[in-house]
Amino acid sequence: MLGLDIAVRTRSTIAIWLAAILVLLSVAASAHSISHLEEGHKTHCTLCFHQHQLNKLMPGTGLHLDAVKQSYIRVSFTAPSWQATHVRLFNSRAPPATA
Repeated sequence: MLGLDIAVRTRSTIAIWLAAILVLLSVAASAHSISHLEEGHKTHCTLCFHQHQLNKLMPGTGLHLDAVKQSYIRVSFTAPSWQATHVRLFNSRAPPATA
């Protein structure tokens, strides 16, 4: 169970860091585009040029994945039970309580 807990914690940590990086990159991209406003439209850098070219690569439609329903076999059985008397293996008592 410890390995599963570490895996879940690692995934959550990675997800939080990726979300933080996404916010940081969003702010950096908007600040970068504002820096070109004073210089005019013709002075875009190569970063802006490549972003304009690569902007059309991601599809605009949603991702559709077919859900696979997992099935299982129902098994019914009776667990054996028995009554046993308690056996003390070591006969001892606690030390006396001091008043």
